Amino acid sequence: MMADDIRNIEDLSLDDITEEFLLEECIDMGDDLNVDTRQGSIYRDAADGHIIRTAKFFSDLRQVAEIISLQTCTGDVLDEKLMERGLTRNPAEATPAKYYVDFVGDTMPDIGAVMSCEDYMFTLDMLDGEYVIVSDDLGTEMNNLVPGLAVIPDIDIPGLVSATLGELATPAIDIEDDESARERLINRISGPDENGNKSQVKTWCESVKGVGCARIIPLWNGPNTVMAVIIDGNGDVPTEKIVSDVQNYVDPGGEGMGEGVANIGQFFTAVAAEAVTINIAVSVLKKAEATYSGIQEGFKELVENYITGLALEDYSDAMSVRIAHVGALLDGMEDVIDYDNLKLNGQDENVPFTIYQIPVIGEVTVDGNIL
Repeated sequence: MMADDIRNIEDLSLDDITEEFLLEECIDMGDDLNVDTRQGSIYRDAADGHIIRTAKFFSDLRQVAEIISLQTCTGDVLDEKLMERGLTRNPAEATPAKYYVDFVGDTMPDIGAVMSCEDYMFTLDMLDGEYVIVSDDLGTEMNNLVPGLAVIPDIDIPGLVSATLGELATPAIDIEDDESARERLINRISGPDENGNKSQVKTWCESVKGVGCARIIPLWNGPNTVMAVIIDGNGDVPTEKIVSDVQNYVDPGGEGMGEGVANIGQFFTAVAAEAVTINIAVSVLKKAEATYSGIQEGFKELVENYITGLALEDYSDAMSVRIAHVGALLDGMEDVIDYDNLKLNGQDENVPFTIYQIPVIGEVTVDGNIL
């Protein structure tokens, strides 16, 4: 190999510069100089230490590049990049779940009273004139309690006969993950957020706490009108409060008076996405040690993740819950040998949804009636 053939470092990517590459270059240079390049030679003994240190340096440099790159950075570094563009994670912290609670008796507990349900602790509060209990624990795992469970005050309250858990009033939300935050940041960088354009309206909406995605519909009711279909951070139908918060932040009352962040004369309307329930039934051939209930639970979790991802994607025409994708989830389950008779809402076809709608998981039924 001639000296002119030796590659320059600046012409290589960081991934190319490994210990093996540097050793190969070293041997080629030695051969070009007509020196002994065998292991144990003076030339190799002198070069090996430098090769190891140089390879370690470039390995560390690769890690630094990954840390600071927008495409691969995580955690605090991604938070700093968000702040540079005026963004934060949404939500910046995981939030608690709020459940309605029904009391029976002559005496009601005081606001702030500590209560428990199952193995979780709650604090009593009011929401729109109704009693709610707010979970001490944060995140979406707190959304799974079943109405009808007993709620037990931390101290005995004379005159209180019973307390029963009601429906979920405000779902808990996990802190926004790196992928979602990165996608919003990339959209901010690549999309010109200015003058109340579509990209900026989307950014306004998605900066409100609890909003996971906003689908923007320009000119929905004539000139200077814009609608945002709001989806919560869990890919579900948002609460009235979240929708109200978006409306008040962007254009209070939808009057176009410029009292929110929207421009004067821009009439903005926030609405909640409508739910399209997806019921799934399938027959499976399982492994001997597996159970149908276990398969059903695991399958439902996989489908929920798929459907949540669909709900939080930017909408495009003809979006559907695809039966082939649902089937692929079954194929990937370790305990499932084969499946048949897969139905979505009773049909063996895709379930479409409009820009105003999101799919939500309904009943998932798994049985062994495979032919």
